[in-house]
Amino acid sequence: MKLGSPTFWRFLRYARPYWPYILGSVLTGVVKFTLALLIPYALGYVVDNIILAEIPDEEKMTRLFQVVGILFAVFIGRIPISYYRSYWAELAGNRTIFDIRNDLYAHVQKLSLSYHAKQRTGATTSRLTNDINIAQGILDRGVMSVGVDLIFLVSVVTGLFFWNWQLASVSLFTLPMYAIVFGVLNPKLRVASRNVQSQMSNLSGEINEKLMGQPVVMAFVRERTERLRFFREHRAYFTEIMKRVRIHVSMFQFGEFFTMIGPVVVICFGTYLVIHGSLKPGALVTFSGFLSHLYLPTRRLADASAAVQMQLAGMDRVFELLDVEPEIADLPNATPLLLTEGRISFDDVHFSYLDGQPVLQGITLTVTPGEALAIVGRSGGGKSTLIKLVPRFYDVDSGAIRIDGQDIREVTQHSLREKIGMVMQDAILFDGTVRENILYGRRGATEADMLEASRMAHVDEFVSELPEAYDTTIGERGVTLSGGQKQRLSIARAFLRDPEILILDEATSSLDSHAENIIQDALEHLMKGRTTLVIAHRLATIIDCDRVVVIEDGRIVQEGTHDGLLNEDGPYRALCEEQFGAVQLEDLAR
Repeated sequence: MKLGSPTFWRFLRYARPYWPYILGSVLTGVVKFTLALLIPYALGYVVDNIILAEIPDEEKMTRLFQVVGILFAVFIGRIPISYYRSYWAELAGNRTIFDIRNDLYAHVQKLSLSYHAKQRTGATTSRLTNDINIAQGILDRGVMSVGVDLIFLVSVVTGLFFWNWQLASVSLFTLPMYAIVFGVLNPKLRVASRNVQSQMSNLSGEINEKLMGQPVVMAFVRERTERLRFFREHRAYFTEIMKRVRIHVSMFQFGEFFTMIGPVVVICFGTYLVIHGSLKPGALVTFSGFLSHLYLPTRRLADASAAVQMQLAGMDRVFELLDVEPEIADLPNATPLLLTEGRISFDDVHFSYLDGQPVLQGITLTVTPGEALAIVGRSGGGKSTLIKLVPRFYDVDSGAIRIDGQDIREVTQHSLREKIGMVMQDAILFDGTVRENILYGRRGATEADMLEASRMAHVDEFVSELPEAYDTTIGERGVTLSGGQKQRLSIARAFLRDPEILILDEATSSLDSHAENIIQDALEHLMKGRTTLVIAHRLATIIDCDRVVVIEDGRIVQEGTHDGLLNEDGPYRALCEEQFGAVQLEDLAR
């Protein structure tokens, strides 16, 4: 085990609150294994003082029963000691892993959308589950077992030298061999284990991505392609697994050899001493019995070292993720947002996802309190990016976004996002009941609040047809609901939140006409009295907005009312003609 490993010491800092359990496990472990030394000592006593002793048979039996009685009582008492040794070890280990996983999950939630956009969901999930699970045994099979075995080993070696220094010297000749072999192979095992975890992360990402996209795979009849792709990823994982297996098995075999060869040498030399009269037979039996308590702890230390290398490889990846700095973070002096009117100002905003590839260029715009502002333009123009900057899913490269005069970078993210409600094109729902998904919109909302939000969003019109009404489980991402039903749930969640600022991003673009009409009615109620930013490809849905801005190539190229822009020969009119044709334009006029 690399005691100098930063990962190892960092892991121990997480375990620090549970040191009483760790210490208790080590001490009970030492007692447990010390009691086991009574067996070889009893064998030596039986040989010299019972079997070879010149005493009556009755006395021999009396002594034998006394020895057996003592051993029986001792090993009954060993049961609770063994129990607490294992229980405390597992308790400390599981609590430590519990704390690390909680911290990791909380950290992942702080990471910006740009990080998640670059990472496969399955890869992140693998670190939260698989990598941490592998590190489960660092305390029990690592720290505590090593502590017990070291204390026990030092005690046994001291006792062996006290018993017979000649045999003790011979018995230790294999220990340097352990050190050499495991010193060479341990680093290789750590690297191999890390590669296994990395490949497992790739495999998890592949599985998660393709399972979520299974309808697309089936629609394009790409099952065979995906099977081949999975086979390649799985084969790469298998290859890394076998590399690790070869190193681990080699270590095991070397340890097995050293464990077996040591007693052979000791027995040979000990028999020589008995033949020449310098050692009693019972003493050789006792010493031979003690040997298992010398080589087995040594072997366990070597095995623990190998196991911990594999476990630390998983923890390396966990701490690697924990060390990723969130791109969006509150300033040390950030204050809560004081929203008085709901005015949103974009002041010369520039933004790019990648250096040298600007998405927004010099956006200057003011949304007045209670105004419904429609943002339109062709795909890729920067509309969705603009609204993602308002809740600070991303930060501007230059310029500023202010709400009621406060730079959103200078207020806390929590207070900012609490004032904003969002209804997106892809209604993201969770595996739970209808009620739970609506109540997700506001902590502490009452049942009456939930029912009113449901009525306003027209959820009540279909929920009565569900098997258990509001207690119906809708499945992952609301798979059991139609697109319109999912969107209505999303709107109900926004109604329940009752935000001062509302963002609607393509909220009706994927719906049929009937569902769109229902949802449009719900959205009109939701928008009343709120500062609203609306993005819609279907221009008919933004006719009632107070103002329209047209964005092309990251710039505002036109601004005005719907009717005013429709009467101008510009980008907005061109967009309307593309959708409706010149003949139907008059129908769009109010």
